[in-house]
Amino acid sequence: MAIPASVEQRARWVLDMVGAPGLRLGDDLPFRPDAWEAVERGELPEGDELAAGFFHLARVEERGSERDRHGRFLAASSCLDPLDPPLERLRRELGVEPPSYRGARFVVALTHDVDVPWRWTRIGVRGAAARLKSHALAGRTGDAVHEARGLARVPLHKVRGTDPNWRFAEIAAEESAHGARSSFFVMAGHGHRADGAAPEAYERLRPRLVETLLGTGAEVGLHGSYLAADDLERLARERVLLAQLDGPLIGQRYHYLRVDPHRNLAPLAGIGFRYDTSLGFPDALGFRAGIAHPFRPWDFARERPADLVEVPLAVMDATLAEERYEGLSADEAKPRVLALLDRAAEHGGAFSILWHPERFDAPSARGWDRLYFDLIEAVRERGGVCLAAGELAGLAAERLGLPRD
Repeated sequence: MAIPASVEQRARWVLDMVGAPGLRLGDDLPFRPDAWEAVERGELPEGDELAAGFFHLARVEERGSERDRHGRFLAASSCLDPLDPPLERLRRELGVEPPSYRGARFVVALTHDVDVPWRWTRIGVRGAAARLKSHALAGRTGDAVHEARGLARVPLHKVRGTDPNWRFAEIAAEESAHGARSSFFVMAGHGHRADGAAPEAYERLRPRLVETLLGTGAEVGLHGSYLAADDLERLARERVLLAQLDGPLIGQRYHYLRVDPHRNLAPLAGIGFRYDTSLGFPDALGFRAGIAHPFRPWDFARERPADLVEVPLAVMDATLAEERYEGLSADEAKPRVLALLDRAAEHGGAFSILWHPERFDAPSARGWDRLYFDLIEAVRERGGVCLAAGELAGLAAERLGLPRD
C-alpha cells in the first residue's frame, strides 16, 4: 500500500526527533493507515507507537481543546502521563540511545522568569498588607505571619536600598560555585494586569537588571508578555526593545506559559528566536510533548518541522508551591523532583527547570532557595550537568538539523 507523502513526512519527523533517521516507515516500521487516519481526526491511535508519537509530539490533542482562563492547556486535560513520556518509550523500543550533551547522561537547563524584579514598590507594600489582612481574617496563621515578617523588614530594606527580589548577582554567583550557569527571561512589555502591578518600576529597572545579569555571565532571554502570546507583532516589538539593552536575543518564554503549539510556537523563528522553553504544564511536572529532550516543533501551516528548538519545561517552582496547583512545602516537593532526576539519570533527558527569583530571599523563601541549590547538586551527583537554556538549545540544534549560529 502506498504511503501518503504527508504521513511519510510526519513519520520521518518523529523518527528524526528520537534519533532514528535511518529507519523508514513501511520498510522498518509497519504502516497502519487506520492509525494515521485516527491522528487526522484528532484521536490517539492504538497499536501504533509511531503514529501515537506524532499525536503527542505535535500536540494534536491540544487542537481546539479546552483551556483555562489564561488560555493554557493543562495536564488535567491531557491523555498522556507527563512523567512517562511516550517518545522516550519509543526511543527505547527502537533501540536508540538517547543523545548525550558534553558527555553527560542528562542535562538540566536552569532558568528564571523575572516577573517582579523589585518587591517593595509602593504597590507591592500595599499588596502584602492586603494579603496579610486576608490571611488573618481567614485564619491562615502561617501565611499571615509570613507576610507580617516580610513587611517588618521593609524599613531595613529602604535604609539599605536593597530588595528581597533583587538577588540576581547572588543567584548567579551561587550557581557558578556549583559549576552551573542559567538563563533569566526578562519582560519588555506590560499590557495586562497579569504582567505585574508596577510596570513603571520594571521599566525603570530594566536597564540595570540586564546590565547586572550580563555582568554575572548569565544568559538573558525575553519573557514575552501576557498579551504577546496572542499578538506576535507585540512580541516582536518587545524583542527589539530588550535587544537594545542585551544585543541579539535567541530565546524566549511566554509569561504564564501561554504557549499554544498550533498558533504561537512555530512563528517564533520568523521573529528571530532560535529556541523557546515555554512548553510545560503549569499544573504538573513532566513533559507536555511526551519527549524529554529538545526537539523541533511541528509547523502545521507548512507541514514541516519548525526552524526552532523547543527545550521542554519539566519543573516549575510555582507548580509545586502554589495552592492552586500542588500546594507543597519545599521539603514535600524535594522527593518529587529528585524522582524526575533519577529517571533522567536512568533514561537520559535534557530539559529546563524554572525557579522564580523571588524565591531566593532566605528569610522569606520558606526553603525553596535551598531546594533549588540542592537540586543542582543532585544533578551533579547523578552524572548530569546544568547549563543555560541557550547553551542546551545550541548543543541540540545541530543534531536536529539546524545551524548553531
